[in-house]
Amino acid sequence: MRERLARPDDEDGMSLVEVIVAMFIFAIISSGIIYAMSSVLVLTRDSRARQVAANLAAEEIDLVRDSADLFALLDADRVETLNGDKFTVHRATQWVTDPAQEIVCGAGGGGALRYKRVNVTVTWENMRTGTDPVRSDTVVQPDDKINDPAKGTILVSVLGATGTGSSGVTVTATPGSPANGATPLTTAPANTDAQGCTYILKVNPGNYDVKVSRPGYVDSDQKTSSVQTIGVAAGESAAVSFQYDKQGTFDVTYAAGYTPAPAETLRVPAVPTTSFVSTYGVFTATPASSAGRTRSLQLHPFASGYDVFAGTCAAADPAAWPEGTDDLGQVITAERIAGVSATPGGNVAVEVPMGVVKLALGPQGATRYLRAVSANAPATGDPGCDSPVEYSFGAASGYGIPANGNLTVALPYGSWKLFSGTGGTPSNWNTVVGAGQITPVGMPARTTVDAAGVVTFDPRVVAP
Repeated sequence: MRERLARPDDEDGMSLVEVIVAMFIFAIISSGIIYAMSSVLVLTRDSRARQVAANLAAEEIDLVRDSADLFALLDADRVETLNGDKFTVHRATQWVTDPAQEIVCGAGGGGALRYKRVNVTVTWENMRTGTDPVRSDTVVQPDDKINDPAKGTILVSVLGATGTGSSGVTVTATPGSPANGATPLTTAPANTDAQGCTYILKVNPGNYDVKVSRPGYVDSDQKTSSVQTIGVAAGESAAVSFQYDKQGTFDVTYAAGYTPAPAETLRVPAVPTTSFVSTYGVFTATPASSAGRTRSLQLHPFASGYDVFAGTCAAADPAAWPEGTDDLGQVITAERIAGVSATPGGNVAVEVPMGVVKLALGPQGATRYLRAVSANAPATGDPGCDSPVEYSFGAASGYGIPANGNLTVALPYGSWKLFSGTGGTPSNWNTVVGAGQITPVGMPARTTVDAAGVVTFDPRVVAP
């Protein structure tokens, strides 16, 4: 048996198991060699890219030092492709004042402008994780004297809604009241640059009204031009900052959620004043008179947006209605439409709910019109209006009540007394619309009509 199992001399070699083990060992060794070679190649490529980046940073610093006008030396980015790699060169600039305070163009100030600090950062595609970009820094001093010990400097910063510079804005400065020594400028200031900055140099000490303006732009107070008064001292810089951006357009659809029948006439007030609430305050937007249900309103494009409701007084504001309970003891509460924002120069659709009722005033040959007057009803929970509010549904052609007397109207939340009549002005419309002529349509669900014809639109619903 031993002789049969013994391997003949002419069959010497490796078994299959030995071959597999040998291949496994070879694979491990090869993987290590390949990884080492790949690491060497990556390190070599990264080292080469870093050297190129360092040269680009040095080149950018040289260009900065050759700049003839420090006021034109701004933040900038450029892209260079070298040796098949794409490099991004970013330049950031800040003015430095006498107290060594860095300012972009007007945030801060108080001392004379000394020099500009420039920070250059270079990055490239496919950077290794954890690799730091190449940085280079310098400071540049003006070639010419920009400060006068007997005069002052006005630093103007104009920022958009997102906090970035607003360029191309017209800036003026005129003596304030009292002027305190200020005199008219001999040269008009330049428009704001790419950082939203402009500089008014060597002005006589005193008070100046600094104004910014540009067609289609509004400030944070919804003004098409903005003015601030600042005092300028000899040998010092005075900084003034504005938030000013291209207006956003809010396309408001009133009585949102209500779909009239094909033959039904739905009207909103001819001038439906609308409240836009932001962290900066409450702004009342007043559209042009129209019979249209959708109107376009232009406002400052705050990134945080607006809470919106139709009307202006407390009764119109859903958030002003107190928390209460319904007949079943359930908690009822109301909220505004929240967080509606538009981009600078952009449009956004806004759907604003309102109270809706149907009127059946009966047929009449003469053209009749309609008006609504606020009627505080505290017993319903209505927070009321501090002063009377009145809306008309227009006196122009096409605004009148249909000849059959059937009309559906939308009004802000709150309590209202309705009047109709003929003639050209609301003062002639004094016929009371009775309770029997008013039918709620369930918008909002808690709409009531008392015996005197006072309609109350209660926006509160059962709390979720």
